[in-house]
Amino acid sequence: MGDDFNKAEIIFSVTENDLQQEAIRLTGKRLNDDELYVAAKGIDWGLSFDIETVFRVAIDEAVKNRSKN
Repeated sequence: MGDDFNKAEIIFSVTENDLQQEAIRLTGKRLNDDELYVAAKGIDWGLSFDIETVFRVAIDEAVKNRSKN
């Protein structure tokens, strides 16, 4: 982290393995290629939906915590 704006550190990721493990937990089976495609698109949509609000809340919380220290 820090002030290095050229750094491309991943903050959050979901791998195919993560998705398959969750599918197994929820349905008892792995997803086939078609199901995986549809699920991945849903994950992408869900995580992109109103990301501005998520960023705002996360940053506001971080700034509040900084001012307490």
